[in-house]
Amino acid sequence: MEEKGLLSVIVPVYKVEPYLRRCVDSIRNQTYKNLQIILVDDGSPDGCGAICDEYTKIDNRIIAVHQENEGLSGARNNGLLFAKGEYIAFVDSDDWLHPSMYETLVRLIEAHQLDIARCSVVSSDGQTEDSILPRDKHTANQLITGVHVFELYFTEFLCKVVWNAVYRRHIVMGIISPERCHSEDNYVSGRYLYRSKRMMITDKCLYYYYKNPTSIARGGYKRLLDICICTGKLRDDLIREEHMTDTFYVDQLNKKLAREFFHFVRSDNDRYRLRSMAHSQKKFIDQYLDFFRRIRFEYILRKKKIQII
Repeated sequence: MEEKGLLSVIVPVYKVEPYLRRCVDSIRNQTYKNLQIILVDDGSPDGCGAICDEYTKIDNRIIAVHQENEGLSGARNNGLLFAKGEYIAFVDSDDWLHPSMYETLVRLIEAHQLDIARCSVVSSDGQTEDSILPRDKHTANQLITGVHVFELYFTEFLCKVVWNAVYRRHIVMGIISPERCHSEDNYVSGRYLYRSKRMMITDKCLYYYYKNPTSIARGGYKRLLDICICTGKLRDDLIREEHMTDTFYVDQLNKKLAREFFHFVRSDNDRYRLRSMAHSQKKFIDQYLDFFRRIRFEYILRKKKIQII
């Protein structure tokens, strides 16, 4: 049952023992107090599970969910099953928040009847910090409506991740994140944006993204292949489940997928796999990859001694 004003924050937890307390404390210390904090221990082999249980004893807003390892997406999907809030947010467990992040974003939602409110980001490696602001300065602090919301999926990094935002419940619920995938945000962020009709991005940097050197994001060719898979699934599910009929967006997703396949081919050295995939995707590549990348694509295949007839 949805609770008005309640914000459910879902935190997947796996092998982040050195960072977990920093993350959870930054959520507990938010100036927006009406929170449900869902810590999903994804079968972490370190002390994370015990830390999650410890927090449930000192803060009655926190619940701990323990599960066998299912990956980031599986943890998020299961966390949503426990979410009671009118609003939903996600936090990666090695990141942390500015104390006013959720108060700022919920106020934006309520003041402008938004579906999504987003903030800018600070990227940190523990030594240096860099601000990530909206790519188009005219986008910041402006009401974005209608089809213009989904269009930002193709141009704006801050709209391709899920953790720098607060969502109205109906935007998130019913969308299952692809499991065991390195690129789940690539899929779910597109689904959320397509459902949304009103969004704002503040230029205030309120989310601190930690560039963890042991992060799963370092997935090599597997990560690049997952990006292709998730983009293809996004296209297909938008057509099938959200009834997307605009051929312009289908073409944009196909062009995005062609570029991603190009990057995958550059990174992979398994000649048998590349030959099979390049052969099956040749017509698609010829249609949707831009001219200069197509020339480079053919050069890469020749260099890797892969012949496509």
